[in-house]
Amino acid sequence: MKCLLLKIFCFGQLASLCAAKHIADGIEGIKGHIPRQRDISRYMQHQVQANNFTSNKALQSIRAQRAEDVRKGFQHAWRAYKKYAFGADEINPLTLEPLTTRNGWGATLVDALDTIHIMGLHDEFEEAAEKVRQIDFEKNDGAPSKVFETNIRYIGGLISAFELSGNRMFLKQATSLADIMLEAFDTSTGIPWQMWNVQTGTGSSEAGPSTLNNLAEVGSYQLEFFRLSQLTHDPSYHKAAQRVFDVILDNNEPHKGTPYSVPGLYPVFLDIKTGKFISGKPNLGGGSDSFYEYLIKTWALSGFRLQRNLDLWLESLRSIKKYILSRGSDQRLYMAVGDDEGLDPISDTFTCFFPGTLALASRLLNDNETLGIAHDLLMTSYNTFSSMPTHIGPENFGFLSEGDSDSDLSKSQRAEIKKYGFYLDHPYYLMRPEVIESVFYFYRITGDERYADWIWQIWQGIKDNCAVDGGYAGLRDVRIGRRGGLIGKQESFVFSETFKYMYLAFATPDVISLDDYIFSTEGHPFKRSTSFNGTF
Repeated sequence: MKCLLLKIFCFGQLASLCAAKHIADGIEGIKGHIPRQRDISRYMQHQVQANNFTSNKALQSIRAQRAEDVRKGFQHAWRAYKKYAFGADEINPLTLEPLTTRNGWGATLVDALDTIHIMGLHDEFEEAAEKVRQIDFEKNDGAPSKVFETNIRYIGGLISAFELSGNRMFLKQATSLADIMLEAFDTSTGIPWQMWNVQTGTGSSEAGPSTLNNLAEVGSYQLEFFRLSQLTHDPSYHKAAQRVFDVILDNNEPHKGTPYSVPGLYPVFLDIKTGKFISGKPNLGGGSDSFYEYLIKTWALSGFRLQRNLDLWLESLRSIKKYILSRGSDQRLYMAVGDDEGLDPISDTFTCFFPGTLALASRLLNDNETLGIAHDLLMTSYNTFSSMPTHIGPENFGFLSEGDSDSDLSKSQRAEIKKYGFYLDHPYYLMRPEVIESVFYFYRITGDERYADWIWQIWQGIKDNCAVDGGYAGLRDVRIGRRGGLIGKQESFVFSETFKYMYLAFATPDVISLDDYIFSTEGHPFKRSTSFNGTF
């Protein structure tokens, strides 16, 4: 009953915005433009994937061998998970202990489903499906659920598993969980709580009882909720996700000297009670990343009909180019933290998703200039991996902006900038996929084999430094590898993203073609062929 009432609430709240300037659930652009059929038809003609992939039989054989090697690596980790932690959220790869980190529903189990299916592991998929069938999302470990993570890992994973397999049980489970999480949107503004307690039906912030949330965690529901509305013919999910944008746009105008000072460059933190930004200098890293990613990807998934998404993407991209991108002392192009009051030359591995998303956007929009920028950013991102003796990059890093003095840097930071072009701030690695993801996009978009070779080098580094009996552990220091110590952490994204992108870089290019699928921020592929005429 509560879910039904909330859906009615969403309809009523959205109806009240019909007179506002940001309306029509995203179909109307920020300047009132509604896409015409000729606009949509033009975008549909743009091909994303290259058509010049190698026809060399010897090279194709090598690629098939590499795909199988990655597949075996995945199976090694999956066997350990199945033996010691099947149905748990994670396994500690060092102690082999099952871990409850995402409410005990089985984050790794669900997140890995589509990777298992793509790799053709039929027995493993059926076993996992039976386990998923038994999940009761109305019961958990008693801890609040992080709504954003629940969406991208569980709901996204279930939707993708349904689209790939046709098994409606997955859609039923996705809908069941989405209805529960939809309750978190029942706030005075419609912006969701960061945390939601399934048992008590109460919301909170990760920091406690405050009403704080961040940009990524309020703006990264569009893709999954749009597709769920399509599959269920229930618009309430899409409306809830789009309402977040209504509120943000209606309650924030850029003004110099305020946290939100540049159009399209949004601060990290906002108050869900007011919808107003509070603090946090704009950047493309953790806390912001997937907000920008979903602007362009949801537009593409909608068959190019959600004009507001495209408008917001283009506005953000203009400001990103001006205030976030910066040449370093090594002449590489970096992604920093910045706005019109200045730039902080720091970055993290989360930002490294952006070259791939930018390359995808450039092909969707047939924009070769932006593809060139994306390539420069890719070279910088990959350098954080290739310059390390382990072929694995750090969690956080900093750089020296071109023309700036290095007097504020430590002796070791100056030495690393001279050696690598950047310095390592947090030198650990947790099997994150973002660099691999962007390299994968460039391989599929250009057909250039060197990008696949880059991923192969990273995979060799992972095998040499991270492989353990329980799967793949993190590294404490990518500069010295395994002898520097391992971290007993193997999050579900290792299965849903890291292994998927590595495998797809060597599988034949028609497997999950970028012309047929859009990847979620958790690496879950959604079909682009599902038609959308503006209604559900």
